[in-house]
Amino acid sequence: MLPKALIHEIDRLLKQGGLSHRKIAARVGVSRGVVSAIANGRRGLFGKNPEDDRRTHVPNSPPMRCPCCGYRVYLPCLICEARQHKYQHK
Repeated sequence: MLPKALIHEIDRLLKQGGLSHRKIAARVGVSRGVVSAIANGRRGLFGKNPEDDRRTHVPNSPPMRCPCCGYRVYLPCLICEARQHKYQHK
């Protein structure tokens, strides 16, 4: 996942105009597809926070079935957290 600061920089450059998607991608070091997805609204303006790097997911129990999605995961289910985040910000 890309850092929030990078996503907001791409958004700022897109709104500023004057640069192609290719030049923006080269300037910030991402693919043209990422820039295009942000420009077309297919990708939200979310990303990871720097403090998220400090939060490590160390399993302290065996994997279990998530009661929500049914995947076999280490609880809490990060899949359900990501889905919840996606639908809250649409």
